Amino acid sequence: MRVRYRHSIPGWLCLVRFEKRLRYQAKVTWDRESGGLVECENCGDLRLDMPREFSGLGRSPCPDQLFLSAIGGCLLTTFLHFKRRLGLDVEGVDISVSAEIALDPSEGYRIRSIRAVMSVEADAEEADLARRCAELARDYCHITRSIESAIPLAVSIEPVTPRSSGQ
Repeated sequence: MRVRYRHSIPGWLCLVRFEKRLRYQAKVTWDRESGGLVECENCGDLRLDMPREFSGLGRSPCPDQLFLSAIGGCLLTTFLHFKRRLGLDVEGVDISVSAEIALDPSEGYRIRSIRAVMSVEADAEEADLARRCAELARDYCHITRSIESAIPLAVSIEPVTPRSSGQ
């Protein structure tokens, strides 16, 4: 079922159609060593592994890195949604995501904080719109909104880098 509704964001964003509910799933199968293979729609050959510092082989990203990649990926795809809707032309978008993880003797390791930094490269005349798209991505990324009550999370937007003229 599709639901039509108007976002609670500024009026310049017109009526959009979204699925009311989405469902994704993934299956992780142990590789009989120190990691696993992730199976999901469009996953390709996605593997994960235990880091060497925990006696793993470290052949693939660890689950923490994949979790941070999911956050960065959600921010990116949310940015790309607004970029397309608003007709923004950009040269590049980079999102760096890092986590502070601490060992608590009574509960083991826990993510204490996450920080994401968004950087956009656009022409000077598009700088304000590029910044607005980054702000909308920060505000509407469903993964960051879902975890922010459990983990302190900061998403910052670096000043938009103007594309050099003549390119």
